[in-house]
Amino acid sequence: MVNNSSNYFLEKIKKDFSFEKIKKICVAVSGGLDSMVLLNLLLDILSIKKLEVAHCNFGLRKKESNDDEIFVKRFCEKKNIALHIKRFDTINFSKEKKLSIQMAARKLRYDWFNSLLKKNDSCGYYIALGHHLNDSIETFFLNILRGTSVKGLLGIPKKNRNFIRPLSCFTKNEILHYSKIKNINWRLDSSNLETKYLRNKLRLALNDFSSSFPLFFNGIKKTINYLQSDNFIIEDKIKEICENITIEKNHDPLIWKIQYKKLENLIPLSFYLFRIFSPYGFRDINSLKSLIYSQSGKYILSNKYYILKNRNHWILFSNKKLEKKWKNYTIQNIKKFDKNYFPIKIDFSIQLKKTNDYYSNNNKFFVDFEKIKLPLYIRTWRNGDYFYPINMKGKKKLSKYYKENKYSFLEKENTWLLINGNNDIILVMGNRGNRLDNRFKITEQTKKILEIKI
Repeated sequence: MVNNSSNYFLEKIKKDFSFEKIKKICVAVSGGLDSMVLLNLLLDILSIKKLEVAHCNFGLRKKESNDDEIFVKRFCEKKNIALHIKRFDTINFSKEKKLSIQMAARKLRYDWFNSLLKKNDSCGYYIALGHHLNDSIETFFLNILRGTSVKGLLGIPKKNRNFIRPLSCFTKNEILHYSKIKNINWRLDSSNLETKYLRNKLRLALNDFSSSFPLFFNGIKKTINYLQSDNFIIEDKIKEICENITIEKNHDPLIWKIQYKKLENLIPLSFYLFRIFSPYGFRDINSLKSLIYSQSGKYILSNKYYILKNRNHWILFSNKKLEKKWKNYTIQNIKKFDKNYFPIKIDFSIQLKKTNDYYSNNNKFFVDFEKIKLPLYIRTWRNGDYFYPINMKGKKKLSKYYKENKYSFLEKENTWLLINGNNDIILVMGNRGNRLDNRFKITEQTKKILEIKI
């Protein structure tokens, strides 16, 4: 039964959300029923100064998409609400990223919303979305069809970081009824009626089914609430296990050192591995199990993270940490350069050779200046790199040098190389020690010396 009181909506939203500490809410408004009802409700709760609107034009319905934009723009102008508009080339983006149109639009939308949050420092700034109870129930059944754990049955959260969904507890019929009570204008998105999308097919099927069973939505709503309560208990247990297996954890950048042998005793192992590591993109349970029993140095990776087995522990870290692998830092002038620009502290001085008593140590190296060719470069190792380690005979591939000296995967990626202008390695620089290339050492013929301090 639909509640006839408009105050019911306002009271329910105020009960579920505290607006006192909110500095500003940016409402995502498509122009459709849900977002227009949400915007009108928030206009009754907050002052205009605390509201903004964000409108995405995905360009998928040509004139209809542009008319939606005009509709939202005119409403905001009439109400004097600040408006952000973003137009996307969704079709080309979906082809480039090999995503479905719906997934491409979702990624574009949330990437933009996150940029708005970042621009406003996220503190007291929130994005309000028009998701409602029907959306949660559709997600519930979509995840069942695809196969899911308890977490996939929880529906869409009311609040997730700086994203809020004030309409979460209302059905589509209630929202439609409210729009009629308040005489709210909105635009119909014709693509919602197309059955080529799985969600749309499911939506139509659920609407047909629920019309025969009036208590359908209430029953599913209760089930989702029970599952959310169960999930709180599971999350507490997962948190306890994570604390137990953690040797050390840094958050910026993320480096999580894990005592993996404690994972072996967890029952059921597959369940716990999934719950602990799926937030980092690791959903292949067999790969995680195999890593437990693999040799040191083996690793698995997701889109954003690595898990490396390093002797008696795992290291989980962001692959952003490896982006520097492909970055070249150039030194055009060794007498004058911005030292703060480089990833490692390094300094140079040039001097005439006066005696033969020049002894390098782990932080100071003397090389033959005449063998130096500018510009110099600083980078990490690449396949095919080799050098002539001082006090050793012949050349050695850098990968073999790292292996013989038992460099871990992370240590290899965090060891910097000083490269000559002709691409020869001058110096290997890292936490495991520094090693000069034999080709650059001082000889009897050396006249001028380059001193390198690290």
